[in-house]
Amino acid sequence: MIFYDAKQPGPNPTTVRLFVLERGGLSFDVETIDLAALENRRRPYLENVNARGELPALRLDDGRVITEITAICGYFDEIAQGGRHLCGNSPVERAEVHMWTRRMYLEIISHFVAWFRGSDIAVEAYRGNRILQLEAMHSNRLIAERGLNMLDDEMAEKAFIAGENLSMADIILYGFMAAAGPETPWLNVPQRPSVGGWYDRMSARPAAKQMLKPFGSRVELAAQ
Repeated sequence: MIFYDAKQPGPNPTTVRLFVLERGGLSFDVETIDLAALENRRRPYLENVNARGELPALRLDDGRVITEITAICGYFDEIAQGGRHLCGNSPVERAEVHMWTRRMYLEIISHFVAWFRGSDIAVEAYRGNRILQLEAMHSNRLIAERGLNMLDDEMAEKAFIAGENLSMADIILYGFMAAAGPETPWLNVPQRPSVGGWYDRMSARPAAKQMLKPFGSRVELAAQ
């Protein structure tokens, strides 16, 4: 397998890196793509890897390419050797993890990403390669904050988003929040103590300290 990683700490590659580091039991080659140089928007990548120009991507041994971070993580979860599944160990657990992962993306992540994409930084970074909704920046922040407020109430007596164990739901939200960086200080504020406590617990995990760096040319990880 070949994992197409990003040279920079973008939220999508960061999320998959965090999943891999937490899951373990995986082995694959890595090809690093330069997001800042828009290598992912150029013809070789578009024609040979992902016509949508997004990262990361995973090329299987038979040549097929999987894109979208939840699909890649789900595949890794299935093929990993040993360890605990991060997408759930039973039909009920898988349904609950999928439910919370979907909620995190629809209610929080998609809106603060859209907020960022309304900024001058995003306009400069994309250089016309993505249609940005500059006029919706304020509304997207409010919707994301509403989702975080709801999550704060729901997290009052839970260690992790989908229950007592780390799951894909935690990984996707933390991966995006951590990669967002100082441009989004409103994501984690004292007025949301449950979310803040969860964020601190996630930040203390060894994998969180490694996820912002691209993988080397080969990943070989024992099961966690």
